[in-house]
Amino acid sequence: MQRLVIFGKGGIGKSTLATGLSASLAAAGHRVLHVGCDPKHDSTAALLGGRMIEPVIDRIERVKGVTAEDIVTRSHLGVDCVEAGGPGAGVGCGGRGITRMLEIFREAQLLPGGYDVTLYDVLGDVVCGGFAAPLRKGVGEKVIIVASEELMALYAANNIAKAVVHYATNEIALAGIVFNLKHNETDRAPLRRFASLINARVLGYVPRDPLVREAEYRRKTVVEHAPASSIARRFAELARHILELDVRGQPLPTPLSEQEFYELARQRFARADERAPAPTPAPASDDATVDATRLLARVHARAEARRSSYLEELSAGTRAVRLGLVTAEEAARRLRAGYPTEARALRAEELLA
Repeated sequence: MQRLVIFGKGGIGKSTLATGLSASLAAAGHRVLHVGCDPKHDSTAALLGGRMIEPVIDRIERVKGVTAEDIVTRSHLGVDCVEAGGPGAGVGCGGRGITRMLEIFREAQLLPGGYDVTLYDVLGDVVCGGFAAPLRKGVGEKVIIVASEELMALYAANNIAKAVVHYATNEIALAGIVFNLKHNETDRAPLRRFASLINARVLGYVPRDPLVREAEYRRKTVVEHAPASSIARRFAELARHILELDVRGQPLPTPLSEQEFYELARQRFARADERAPAPTPAPASDDATVDATRLLARVHARAEARRSSYLEELSAGTRAVRLGLVTAEEAARRLRAGYPTEARALRAEELLA
């Protein structure tokens, strides 16, 4: 079973993408569990023709004895839908709803449950550990960030990349970024450069299409509203691409610090040799360009230095194993702990070669 986790800034189009993917996967014959992880509990509404289902934390008073039938609502396309729910605004912890829902899942033995795909649609710009629950071991697997060309969407994407690094030992990986464009004519080069800087692949672009808005008014996914349209085909292509991705051994993202993010954003995340000269540059602008160039050089130099250090430690660890000073398993464990990005896919037997 594949486990997809959709993160992104509030209002960026996570649920539109998530329901589009779920509907596309179901239409292609996959068994899908779609899990809404937002206190608004509206992620599954488009899959259910506009019907808002009761969140599991409101519906289930006791965990013991709960069955899958108690918590799942099936859409007419065959997508099984669940909403975590949570407290109202300003009351309690929203992330607790997700944690409670996962407890209920375990009691109901809902997963794997014969599903091909479980998709979690998660509120992504709230600083709360509870919302990171789908990044736990055995829950999440492939993290998909939804962003746009807007700076705050990229800022949220950078923060989500930090969360992926933090939870990397839980066997999750950043599959990549989907850019949900606000304007179809937007320059995509800064988006590609940003993705490259944080070591994230661009999974694709979703163009702005009036059919999406029309489908929202009708409380449907665009995949069901206009199945023969180009935008519905785009969702189907994205779903197929994401499912085919093998993220085993995927290098960790390299998120920017806040200072690096804002300084490089002033230069559209471009290297010095990619920047077009300003027609009438002011001294302050020159200073900013120099600062950003130095900052970008430091980012790349830091990554290269860490890679070099890892190779040295790998060589030393291999020699220690051959001399019998440490077991291969212990050497591999230490390397993975010290270099989670570089040694993530390292196997103990490689140190015996």
